Amino acid sequence: MEFEQFLPKTFPKNLLDKDWKERKCYCVKGRREFLCLVHNMLVKNDDVWLVTLPKCGTTWMQELLWLVLNNFDFDAAKNEHLEVRTPFLEFDYIINEDLKTALRPVEMLTSPRLIKSHLPLPLLPAQLWSKLPKCKHCLLRLIKLIYVYRDPKDALISQYYFGRSMGFNMDKTLEQFLTEKIESREAECDFDHVTEFYFLRSQAWLYYTSFERMKMNLRQIVEDICQFLDRPISDEQMHQMLKHLSFEEMKANTKTNHIWEIEQVRAKHGLPYEDHSFVRKGKVGGFKEELSSEFISRVDAWINKNVSKYNSALVEVEVQGGWQPPRTVQT
Repeated sequence: MEFEQFLPKTFPKNLLDKDWKERKCYCVKGRREFLCLVHNMLVKNDDVWLVTLPKCGTTWMQELLWLVLNNFDFDAAKNEHLEVRTPFLEFDYIINEDLKTALRPVEMLTSPRLIKSHLPLPLLPAQLWSKLPKCKHCLLRLIKLIYVYRDPKDALISQYYFGRSMGFNMDKTLEQFLTEKIESREAECDFDHVTEFYFLRSQAWLYYTSFERMKMNLRQIVEDICQFLDRPISDEQMHQMLKHLSFEEMKANTKTNHIWEIEQVRAKHGLPYEDHSFVRKGKVGGFKEELSSEFISRVDAWINKNVSKYNSALVEVEVQGGWQPPRTVQT
């Protein structure tokens, strides 16, 4: 897969005070027109956006968010694929390469729309930033964005096995795959992806958390999300949520295993099949079972080198993701 540098027409200068001229964005070669389409797309005031890097607990959070936004309709969730209920913004163009239909899955959603994307801050729709609350304590019902971080070692390993489930990476060992990743210039931009949202974590419109926090206390995350989206939850609904979102249930749930997407990718590329469940291990620190101590040290050095550019440590970016509800301002 070839990449090329891409500069959006405008940057979200109202959000972060940084030298945006130095911000490098890369896209898969041939997707420039699609990114321009996304940059100019219409955004609704009550949209809810889920933004992550790949394999960071996105599906887990996506199912959680959809249920909260749809009155905990577990029957509906079990009868329709997750990626149909809440589209992956980039997916239609990846498969069909048709600009006329690329945004149709999102445009057809009823409000409030839940939209998933792996795009970085500067490549998301420009309207998204113009519609955000002007005041950090503003409680108006406007656009909300959820960001989920995960330890890069676990996320990259999960990417490797997910690729194999679709027919990619068949000729590579895990360490070969990781070596290519950490030596690529595009992968360094993933740290911009994370840290830009991390530095915005105190904003009222953003809920920043991590896969590790979800594993540590899922009940608290559900409570936070309900408060963040202003949706009440009963004790019975909480009990159902924790059961439905458990590792065992998610692994067995055919509607959250991305079968609908995987079949389209295989068909498009004529890829061989390797049977891997989308929900594989779902562990924190699973990389210790997959990599040698020497290779872990090598990846850690790469991570720390990149994170330190932002005057942050990996543990800080990972742990300090707790969301606090904004204070009500008396007028």
